[in-house]
Amino acid sequence: MAAQQSDETKFALIQQQMSYMTKQLDTIDNKVSTHYVTREEFEPIKKIVYGLVGLILVAVVGAVVSLVLK
Repeated sequence: MAAQQSDETKFALIQQQMSYMTKQLDTIDNKVSTHYVTREEFEPIKKIVYGLVGLILVAVVGAVVSLVLK
């Protein structure tokens, strides 16, 4: 009888842990779907930033070249 009660207790604990994990996964899913940016949404911003960084690097290299050639 004691072994059966122990098994029932273990089963109840496993159910409780599964319920907790399910709630945590729902919370994570909610955070991901509402608070994070997808790749498709980020792509235009990435292109703009890369373009500006490239422009700045070309200007710096051009200024260094013009100083060396003077």
